[in-house]
Amino acid sequence: MFKYAKNSFFGRLKLSKKFLLMYIFGVILPLVITDVFLLRSIYEAELKNQYYYRETAIDAYSNYFENLLNYDTTVASSIDLNNTLNTFMNRFYEKPSDYYRSYIDTISNSFFSTLTDYNRDRIVIYVDNKSMINGNYFHHLSDANDERWYQEFIASGDNLGVYAYYDYEPVVRTMDQKRFIYVRRMTNTKTPVEKIVTIEHRSWRITEELADIPVNCTMFVCCGDYLVYPSQDSFNDYQKLMEKIANEPYVTVRQVPMFGNTFTIYAVTENLTVTEVMKNNIPVTLLLFVVTLVIPILLMKLLEKSITERITVLGKAFGEDGNEILQPIKEIKGSDEISNLMHNYNRIVEINNELTQTIYKDKLREQEIDIARKNAELLALQSQINPHFLFNALESIRMHSILKGETETAEMVQRLAVMQRQNVEWHEDAVTIEEEEEFIDAYLQLQSYRFGDRISFDIDISEDCKRILIPKLTLVTFVENACVHGIESKSSQGWIFVRVYNSDDQVVIEVEDTGDGMDEEEAELLQQKMNNVTIDTIKKAKHVGILNACLRIKMMFKDKARFSIESEKGIGMSVIIMIPSDMITKA
Repeated sequence: MFKYAKNSFFGRLKLSKKFLLMYIFGVILPLVITDVFLLRSIYEAELKNQYYYRETAIDAYSNYFENLLNYDTTVASSIDLNNTLNTFMNRFYEKPSDYYRSYIDTISNSFFSTLTDYNRDRIVIYVDNKSMINGNYFHHLSDANDERWYQEFIASGDNLGVYAYYDYEPVVRTMDQKRFIYVRRMTNTKTPVEKIVTIEHRSWRITEELADIPVNCTMFVCCGDYLVYPSQDSFNDYQKLMEKIANEPYVTVRQVPMFGNTFTIYAVTENLTVTEVMKNNIPVTLLLFVVTLVIPILLMKLLEKSITERITVLGKAFGEDGNEILQPIKEIKGSDEISNLMHNYNRIVEINNELTQTIYKDKLREQEIDIARKNAELLALQSQINPHFLFNALESIRMHSILKGETETAEMVQRLAVMQRQNVEWHEDAVTIEEEEEFIDAYLQLQSYRFGDRISFDIDISEDCKRILIPKLTLVTFVENACVHGIESKSSQGWIFVRVYNSDDQVVIEVEDTGDGMDEEEAELLQQKMNNVTIDTIKKAKHVGILNACLRIKMMFKDKARFSIESEKGIGMSVIIMIPSDMITKA
């Protein structure tokens, strides 16, 4: 073996030159020679792997649509076999009131309303029965005449069909313009009344669920010229794919029949390069290095004494004993690049160790807040009225108004149902105070129908406060509490005041009522709960809605918001929310 001399040729070389010699004779030349013979076989193996990835991805997407349509088939079959629903739809009603009573009885005593989810899909049955009144679940068959899916379904003559397309002017404006519809003709009962059940899925649901499928390639799903996935925004990428697909070895295409329609699934992998082949074939690359180690070993024996000692010290400093706190290097020898690196390392250690604890604690707090926010949103959803119950109740009111000839009231209720259906979606928790004002005004206007002259209200929001963001449906919760616990229990006229304004360095929100109020002890106890609210206290509390709103406000403003109650028994009550101005975010 070679002996290392302190003043040898290699000892005088700079680190960069030492590594240059090592890589030229120990790595580069052996790899170039060897790669000439192995590169092609590696490249072909990688092509086969990519083909497998594409086939696997297409299988996964095909299975997804198969499971989705199997679910639709199960739901449609259950509806078709339900004798109660069929009897209801086959019957001729002489008067609208007869239909209304039968509708309420059928919906109340069947499972039908539980099958549809307004946030995911919508079930509608089109019936050739002129005595029925259009509603959430039932429409006259003539309403579908101008729908594209109906025209294609009738033309096919089939009993089942699946249609996906972009509808610029949908006739029934209850879903978005991106349509994905399962259609089935109801044939279980022999009757002259024609019935067609449709299940329409929201496009964002399909897009999100397909995006969650783990694949190693880019996917496109088309129905004819319509791009089902990923979205219409990716249509330019899809057109570019179509232009080069004939000569492209990195694309796999499969036609998937779906109930009389054909969906095309494309799987695309990236073009292979030598670098990508090396990354994707690490075991083979390692084998090349092992085979070509003879020459590098002879050279590295001459070089190792000049570099390994300090490299070892530096390596231990970076990860000694698995300690998360980096330790400085106590003794630094030499004047080359490694010694400079050690000095720089010591400077970094000093800064890093100070920041590590702060960042770690902030990370834990951020995770805790995120978990608490999700729990709070869940409790907020649970504290709301069940949307299906509310929508059915509104539909009953609308039909009752139609029977009474109050068409204007029926139209107002119908618009309210559409608006409320959008408001129950919690995609975004933050709204502006101006948007929350609309909720409050709508709520108090509706309460005016109930209480008549017994309730009056005034909403005064400073113009510079209207764009401030707050958690959705929080202020209206305090207003609702004022109505229910303040005005409702009072026989004489009562007032509700809502004020938002800037005061010094904070934003003040007041909700005041002239109801019965609380005694001092009860008000002080509620104020303590509001200022110290947690998820656990909400689960055990009496005033769930109020405390839930307080928790969401505290989380949004990083626990800086404060709550105060001023109340006098028999006179009224005021809830005051104070938020520091430096915590405010505007839209």
